Amino acid sequence: MRNQWSMSGLCIDRIRFKENGHTWQMLLVRNIQHPNGPFWFLPHDNENTAFDAAVYAVKKYGGGFLSIESGDNRFFRRKDPNRYFRPNSTYSHQVLNIINTFKPSSLPYLTLHSNKEGHMELGGEGTVSMRICSDNTLSCPAGDIECGRGMGIRDEDCLVYLAGKHIDSTEIGKLNRMGLHVKFEKVNSQTYDNSLSNYITLYLPDKKYFNIETEEGDLSTQKEMIDRVIQVIYKQ
Repeated sequence: MRNQWSMSGLCIDRIRFKENGHTWQMLLVRNIQHPNGPFWFLPHDNENTAFDAAVYAVKKYGGGFLSIESGDNRFFRRKDPNRYFRPNSTYSHQVLNIINTFKPSSLPYLTLHSNKEGHMELGGEGTVSMRICSDNTLSCPAGDIECGRGMGIRDEDCLVYLAGKHIDSTEIGKLNRMGLHVKFEKVNSQTYDNSLSNYITLYLPDKKYFNIETEEGDLSTQKEMIDRVIQVIYKQ
């Protein structure tokens, strides 16, 4: 099991269910000594830094996380686990049921990603960058956007991703004041992309969603961003 050495003291369970003849496998990790902390979702099995950051978060703040297992690959049988949240699907029901069982109702839905360096593959698979915008995504930097390794939270690849029907200037302001870049996606039924962020926006509109993105390999920055986001969500 990945990172088993680092998960001492945590409760680890595997969850399996079938959909359309395929068996999804997930890893559920919980801090049973402090069960009421934040709960995280990790859809991509190749994002090792995000997994390490989740272990850090659960040990420090309690709660737990749910991680898709797909053999260290981004895709499961050519399906992106973060683009499979369709209304009334078994996958959506199972994942949301698990998250809602362990997530405190007062806290937002939380995800972790670690992706490729954005300026190297603009818009490519596994890239998210503060320098990439579209008609539906708005970049809201906390200050100067830096490019290249070793730039920490100023880097173009290090951001908090929010989603909603309307731009949430209040939430963006809170995160910016913590020194965090923000990317905000405006979601509607025409732009729905089957992602968890879009699903929550349209089908759980009273709930909030935070995704912490960093560059793969930059664990220290993802830990720092987790610490800052935790301060924001507990002051809600």
